[in-house]
Amino acid sequence: MFAQEFSFFYSTLLSFIGFFLFGSLGLFLFRYWALASANKEAQELLSDAKEDLALVELDLKEKTTELEQEIFSPHEQSLQKTETQITEKLTLAEEKKQLLEKTKTELDTQYREGQSKVDKYNNIVLQKKQSLDGLATQKVSLTHDLTNELAKKSSHSSEELIDHLKQQEIQHWQSYFQKWTLDFERYTQQHSDLIAKKYLNRMLSRFHRPYCSERGIPAVYFNPEKSYQRQILCDPNGNNQKTISKVTGCDILIEADQDFIAIGGFDPVRREYARRLLEKCLKERSELTPAKIENYATQIRKELFSQIKRDGDLLAKELGLQGLHVEIRKMMGSLRYRYSFTQNQYYHCAEVGWLSGLMASELGDIDFKKARRSGLLHDLGKAMDHEFDGGHAVIGAQFIEKWGESADVVHAVRAHHYDETPSTHLAYAVIASDAVSGARPGARRSTVETYTQKINDLENIALSFKGVYDCIVLNGGRECRIKVDSHILDDLKTAEVAKLISEKIESELSYPGQIKIVVVRETVSVESKSPRHN
Repeated sequence: MFAQEFSFFYSTLLSFIGFFLFGSLGLFLFRYWALASANKEAQELLSDAKEDLALVELDLKEKTTELEQEIFSPHEQSLQKTETQITEKLTLAEEKKQLLEKTKTELDTQYREGQSKVDKYNNIVLQKKQSLDGLATQKVSLTHDLTNELAKKSSHSSEELIDHLKQQEIQHWQSYFQKWTLDFERYTQQHSDLIAKKYLNRMLSRFHRPYCSERGIPAVYFNPEKSYQRQILCDPNGNNQKTISKVTGCDILIEADQDFIAIGGFDPVRREYARRLLEKCLKERSELTPAKIENYATQIRKELFSQIKRDGDLLAKELGLQGLHVEIRKMMGSLRYRYSFTQNQYYHCAEVGWLSGLMASELGDIDFKKARRSGLLHDLGKAMDHEFDGGHAVIGAQFIEKWGESADVVHAVRAHHYDETPSTHLAYAVIASDAVSGARPGARRSTVETYTQKINDLENIALSFKGVYDCIVLNGGRECRIKVDSHILDDLKTAEVAKLISEKIESELSYPGQIKIVVVRETVSVESKSPRHN
């Protein structure tokens, strides 16, 4: 009974164990089969994905190639050309680099050779210097010995003897250099005069502008056939004259026994203003009142200022000057009523402008436009002499500098009377042209007072020098004949005195034209002899 039960249990256990083993094996095989199937399917999917990816990459590569061709095709030729140029420039740069290296090598070699030569010559110079120092020491010793010997043989001390020898040597070389300087100045003056005359002849031959014959603002005269003019103008209380004097700023003088009206004033524009107003008043037939005079004055002032502006614009247009400020043109127009030595300054400035331009074109190294500009503006300060302190050249230069003129033009204006030392060819061209315009025959006239003063000034300057005992002024003040004492001045000192006198006249006096200085040194030898008596 027990054995049967054990056998049944054993068989049941074996059955259970077998079922479990076969189940586990089956499950393992099933999982192995499922895993193998999944791996196979994954491999297939991965292969398909790789094939798809390869197709996509191939497609993208084709599209990229097409896109690159589309982008670079239009510029391919220029890119190739650029690449070619870059290659050529790189080649050229390499060649230049090699050339520079070769040049550097050669220069280094030359520098070393030169340095060796310099060192060699430095040694030679040092040796020579040492030799010269020895000779100098020897010279000093010999000079000292010689001085002592001479002092022993003479009655003077060594110091006095040295001073005497120095003075003799100084006088010898002074005489030598004075003679050399005089000969050189004569040679230079002779040749420079010929060259200057050649250029002046060309310049004046090209100048065809008519000269001005005006000599000043004319006086205002009463018409003898119109006796009412004096009665209308000269009211019993003198209010008309006072009104005219007040509005014009000029003194109005009317004498009973004179047939003209005197106008006094420093400003030439105001004098012209007064002249026009008086002429307007003299044309009045009805009663003349201060109110009517003031109305006339307002009208004439406008007309006069308009005329001044037109005159300034006309000169700028005539000379072809661009960019000339309106204030400068107005001031230039006011020169129409300014005179110097009876020469009208408006026309004088125009002449100097033309002459400066012609001189610049003949010389060739001066800007002829700036020369014209400087010549035209050189005497602008004469229109405002009484309003500002300083010479007309200085205040004229300050005025044009204020209104934007260039520095070289301002310098030429300021230096044309040597208020500033001329330092440019432009300044000297203006100086020469100003002298030509003022010195031409008939351009300027002097009164008796100015002529007498000029003669006295020339005589006083000449007689102020030692050795001068007489001075004769000839040719209307254009030549000074000066006599010197031959016992005081020798030939070389006579030439030096002539130069000093001319420099003093140039620096102290201001007259138009050129003054010739002639110094005469006369040696008179007189002998007397009595005849023999037989």
